[in-house]
Amino acid sequence: MEVIALSFYFTRNINPNKASFISSANGFLGGVYETSSKVSRYWNLSAVNDSLARENAELKMRLPNSKFSSLVNKNIVRDTTLQQHYAYVDAKVINNTTHRPHNFLTINRGQKQGLALNAGVINGNGKGIVGITLKSSDNYTVVMSVLNVDTRISAKILNNDYFGVLIWDGQDARFMTLESVPKHAFIQKGDSVVSSGFSTVFPEGILIGTIEDFFQPAGINFYTIKVRLFNDVNHAQYVYVVDNLLKEERIKLEEEGTNE
Repeated sequence: MEVIALSFYFTRNINPNKASFISSANGFLGGVYETSSKVSRYWNLSAVNDSLARENAELKMRLPNSKFSSLVNKNIVRDTTLQQHYAYVDAKVINNTTHRPHNFLTINRGQKQGLALNAGVINGNGKGIVGITLKSSDNYTVVMSVLNVDTRISAKILNNDYFGVLIWDGQDARFMTLESVPKHAFIQKGDSVVSSGFSTVFPEGILIGTIEDFFQPAGINFYTIKVRLFNDVNHAQYVYVVDNLLKEERIKLEEEGTNE
């Protein structure tokens, strides 16, 4: 109140000395007002931040990457003369490991989208294998990666059709090993390796990789073949799940045949 009274007095009685004092008093008052404003803003900051956070959350929920698309492009061809053998479902990789002996991926398709277990998963560009479906929930599926020491895939050399078993030794993510190819088979570096079609998992002829090197262990009648993969599983983003529509019929028949 004293400050206000002095300010009122000097505004009515102006001289050079009084003008100087008025300027100082106004500066003091301005500082008081600014401090008061900062204190008020500080106490209101929490409420403002909460409001902004809610607004940001609402905006983020409207973004496309916050939505789950249950739409599936399931490619099944209807033909009056040929029966459909395989169906393809597109999916996106949402989790992936490549640095462990037992590696897995998770994709954003599941039972609601008709995914089957023990189905092959191939790269979205159609070149290279990714893994085999292992377990599904309504909207997600865990895939056993080809970079898993338990993986066993039937594969063959493209130019001569000699086949073997493709495994991973848990070392380099760029390579797998093709075993059980007989020593009398003619092979050379650079030959393409593809899926054999002998299993119920992958269709025949899917490109897997090329022969990097090979040797015949002493006392063994089969080659050990180092295969450089076409597909870099570290960068897998979009994939296709390949469902063998005739799998159950074949498995049942083969089981009956072996049990007789």
